[in-house]
Amino acid sequence: MRTIHKVVGIVIQNNELLMVRNVGKNIWTGLGGKPEQGESEEQALVREIQEEIGCEATIGKKIGDFTDKAIFDDAMVKLSVYMVNLEGMPTLQDGELEEMMFMPHDYRDQDITLSPSITNDVIPKLIQDGHLTW
Repeated sequence: MRTIHKVVGIVIQNNELLMVRNVGKNIWTGLGGKPEQGESEEQALVREIQEEIGCEATIGKKIGDFTDKAIFDDAMVKLSVYMVNLEGMPTLQDGELEEMMFMPHDYRDQDITLSPSITNDVIPKLIQDGHLTW
């Protein structure tokens, strides 16, 4: 099975996690996307954040690499996850995105579904490292 490599930016504000939802999909994902030829993970993440929400970004510490089943493809996805600080007010810029919100810890009570890799791997790591207090 092929593996898709994506970089993901984690933005936390008031103990909530910034997530986006693609048009016509009911699963929320993190900011980011696939690196282009010759781009570093950090360069790809800065570009993707600018394209998606119109903000400049400062890339911080790498949280880790996580692999899980891709939600929109018949493949595995490797997420390279970084902490990110945004400069400016995030506003949806990408026509592929329908919605953006800061997810509270009780997102499941609101019938919100996050991608499996975010739920199973990233959030527990953020809690373990003290970035979230869920």
